This record gives sequence, structure tokens and C-alpha cells, in this order.
Amino acid sequence: MSKSVGKLLGVGNAKTGYYGSEQDVLKFLNDYDTSQTDSAYSNMATLGNQMTTELSNRPGYVYSVDGSDAAAQRAENAAYQSAVNRLTPEFDSRRRQLETKLQNQGLSVGSEAYQSAMNSLEQQQNDAYTQAAYQAVQQGQNAYTNSLNNQIAAGNFQNSAQILPVNEILSLLSNSKSGYDVAMDKYNIANKADLRSAAASEANANAQNSAGWSVINAGLGALFSDEDLKENIVEVGRLYNGLKVYLFTYRGDTVPHIGLLAQEVVQVRPEAVSVEKNGYMKVNYALACR
Repeated sequence: MSKSVGKLLGVGNAKTGYYGSEQDVLKFLNDYDTSQTDSAYSNMATLGNQMTTELSNRPGYVYSVDGSDAAAQRAENAAYQSAVNRLTPEFDSRRRQLETKLQNQGLSVGSEAYQSAMNSLEQQQNDAYTQAAYQAVQQGQNAYTNSLNNQIAAGNFQNSAQILPVNEILSLLSNSKSGYDVAMDKYNIANKADLRSAAASEANANAQNSAGWSVINAGLGALFSDEDLKENIVEVGRLYNGLKVYLFTYRGDTVPHIGLLAQEVVQVRPEAVSVEKNGYMKVNYALACR
């Protein structure tokens, strides 16, 4: 299509670039001082690099804990001694009572019946001490476990205390933009503007080609141009007489078309518009483009 036809149609001049809101954001980003945030991130990166080479002996961090054997032994000894202190007088009393009972029964010391009764009491005493020793061991194990859990809790607390300032710094930095953040924000705004510019350029080229040929081949006659039959309507240019040229698709179709809206043409060139029996309007482009 010749340049004169494009000029006649007024297409090829769609405005692109930044929206006003984008320009405001760009101004804010250009004036935004990221020096302190960048410095903080740089310090954090340096510290992180140091930590990767010192993880095994990082001062202040707890990497292993163990329960206290001494605490376990103290608990075991205390539990066993407590049982002995209780059992010894108890069995001494039971022995005296048994000796008196056996003598009252006429059984002499050293007799088989006497010795059997005393052996039975002795076995009960041994069993009681054995049970006391077992329970004392259990108490020692419980003391070791408690000691271990306390060490774990203390280690976790100490490690959490170590990382607390790091997390606090990261939390503060999350509310500030780094140089990288600003650069990415500016890139995203520019990318959106580039995409709009590319879409507008393509639409203008289609408008010049399609609308120009509509003028050159105006003898094609009337076409359905009723707005109610169209969707995805986007303005892409104007005719010299002020009528807007649109890119659109017919409802139920995906093929793009270039043309006018009958509802607008009837305001400027009523003679170019006709209404069909189905109620939709047609536009005679030969008359509309005069």
C-alpha cells in the first residue's frame, strides 16, 4: 500500500511507550537509593562465605551434645541407697520376728526346718535388693535422658540466639529494594512497554494494509459492520474523515479483521449504512470512505 493511502487513513501513528503510572514508578526507581541495602547484602554474602568454610568449628554454635554420666551415676546411687536404707531395717525386723517364731515352735538353730525358713527370708531379701538395684539403674537412665534433653534444649536455644540477628537483618532488608530489585522492576516496566509497542506496530501494519485495500477496492460493496457482531475490538487508526478504524474478530470466529463500526459510520455517513432484515447494520465502504 502506498504511503499516500496510509496518510489518508491516518493509520500507523498509534501511541506507544510508557503509561503515566509507569513513568511515575520509573522516576521513583531512578531516585531510589539502594546503597545501604546493597552494602548490607554484601556484608551478609561475605559472612555467608566465611560460614561455609567454618561450619565445623563455627564459634558460638553447638553441633553435638551428650547426657551427663555423672548425673546418671548420682541418680542411680541415690535411688539404690534410698532403697537399702528402707529395706535393711525392714528385713532385720522380719529376721528377728522369724527367729522368735521358730524358737516358739521348738525349732532349734541349725535344724533343717529352721535353716529352710531363714534361707527363704534371705532369698526374699536378696530379691528385694536386686529389684532395688534394677530400679536404681532405671533412675540413672532417666537422669541421663533428662540431662541429654536439657543439653539439646540449651544447644537449640544457643543456636537460635546466634541466628536471630541474621533473621532480623533479613526481615529488615525485605522491606527495602536492592540494586538488583530496582533493575528488575525497571526491566519489567520496559518489557511491558516493548510488548505494547510491538503489538501496536503489528496492528498498524495490518491496519494500513487492510484499510488501504478497503479504500482501493471500495467497489466490494456493503459488509456487515454492526458492532453487536464483533468482539475484541481495538482502535488501530482513523480515516481522513474522522471515522475510527478497528481491529476485531467476528463473534464465534478467531480470524482478525480490519474495518469500521456501523454505529459510528451512521453518525458521519448515514447514507453508507443500511439495516438488514435480521436487524444488523451493513456499511458501504465506498460511501463511508469518501
